[in-house]
Amino acid sequence: MVGIKGEFELYTEREAFFNCAFLAALANGNTIIHEVKAAPDFADFASYLRNLGAQVNIKDNQWEIAGTNFKCEKPLNLEWVGDNFPHQKRNQKIIECLLSGVAFHCEEKIAVKDSLIRELLAYGVELQWYQDGPDESDELAKRMAKLQGIKNERKWICDIPPVPALLARDRFVAGDVTQAAYLALAASLISDSDIVVKAVNLDSSRAGIFGAFRRLGAEIDIVARHERGRDVWGDLRIRRAKMLVGRRLGTDVLQTCLDEIPLLAVLACFAEGETILKIPDWAVDFYKPILEAIYENFKIAGIECGLYEDGLILRGKAEIEADGFDCKSMPILGLALHILNKKAKSKEAVKGIECAQNLWQGVLD
Repeated sequence: MVGIKGEFELYTEREAFFNCAFLAALANGNTIIHEVKAAPDFADFASYLRNLGAQVNIKDNQWEIAGTNFKCEKPLNLEWVGDNFPHQKRNQKIIECLLSGVAFHCEEKIAVKDSLIRELLAYGVELQWYQDGPDESDELAKRMAKLQGIKNERKWICDIPPVPALLARDRFVAGDVTQAAYLALAASLISDSDIVVKAVNLDSSRAGIFGAFRRLGAEIDIVARHERGRDVWGDLRIRRAKMLVGRRLGTDVLQTCLDEIPLLAVLACFAEGETILKIPDWAVDFYKPILEAIYENFKIAGIECGLYEDGLILRGKAEIEADGFDCKSMPILGLALHILNKKAKSKEAVKGIECAQNLWQGVLD
């Protein structure tokens, strides 16, 4: 396989963009979102915003959205938010409170995918989003709390007062983490690769996959970093990994990169030794079919692999030769298996790979 070289631009991060554009549709005034690299389903979301009553003009990768100042059609269809995970349920509740003019409060052990909260701050909402609780590095305090039967955990607290108006802003939403992780996986495994991926979303509540890759030995460096308010993005340089080593990656690592578990698992296929991937209890039901599909494909590849209720255990190998991979119409698994397919020197395409091609047009070229 020929090494991958050059610079790569990404589609705009989907969930963060939808949150930003939705708030723009509710805002008072005209919001401009710059440098939007729209995935195919962005056009449908523009239609959704117009149906709310917002004016949406798209020209030269720039979205200008004239907001409704909360005078939108109700009730709203919030299917685009999702309701499978805690952060999605939290976002649904935030939006319902926002539209009803009432306060919102929640407490979370870890900040996961908090882009809606950060967008509210950008649109002028005087909310509080902070970490509270005892210092977890204080071992004496932890022991004393345990003896007294007191929970000694830090938590994230979000308090949003009633919001009378959102202020229109100029915004930029960085590039898609999943697509960047796919490119990082390819560059890490293909000999003589050296790439730069531009303007990647580096929000710590979303981009945990790059730290997980590094734990296995991937050579990923931030060569440019930008911050604006609470937004963080940058350029990543990825080179062929010299040596990959299996690790135990628990829920503290994986809960900020659950979407990219198939990509992480494929990287672990080529790591020396054993890798354990353990997902949070609250994600088990949703991710069980994905873990089962990963397991089935790894057995085809001849990977020693065990499937458990809350994760996978696998032992990597240096070379793989196999055919017949099937992504079961799961787009991110399709991306991961596309790279595994290349490494396995397969002459046939991954079955169902069209689902990934439709979501990220041109990414497999």
